[in-house]
Amino acid sequence: MSSREGFLVYKRILVPQDGSAFAERVLPHAIELARRFDAEIHLLEVIPTQTPGLLAPELAVETEPVLALEVLEQVQEALRAAGRERLEGLVSQLERDGVHATWRVVDGDPVPEIISYIEKNEIDLIAMASHGRSGLARAILGSVTDAVLRRGNRPMLVIPVRGD
Repeated sequence: MSSREGFLVYKRILVPQDGSAFAERVLPHAIELARRFDAEIHLLEVIPTQTPGLLAPELAVETEPVLALEVLEQVQEALRAAGRERLEGLVSQLERDGVHATWRVVDGDPVPEIISYIEKNEIDLIAMASHGRSGLARAILGSVTDAVLRRGNRPMLVIPVRGD
């Protein structure tokens, strides 16, 4: 974040994605800010690291451990591929709209990965939905937005979203 004539200027805006429509609803706000400040939008999707018992309890109980891990890796790779495809599409759309953007998909725990990305990439502003996934997944994952707000050490734009 720099200053231009006494005003804050954001040059790198992080918009974390999780594959939900809620997360994508943040993009129009980030686009407007990127245009005003001639900023770059960074899209980051963190694929949560899973264990067979969390992904599908029957895998942990009814299959050989090696098979369960193979299935888990196949699921993780499918999630990575879907994330890459989704973010590539979003970046293409942003570029067509005249906004410079970049993307990255990583594995791990969402909050530490987002915080690490913020620090490594000198992010000036974080733009997130008030919540991502809905229902049981949201209850299990907890509030990533809340944790990033408390640990992110950067200005944050939180967009309230309603509905499932």
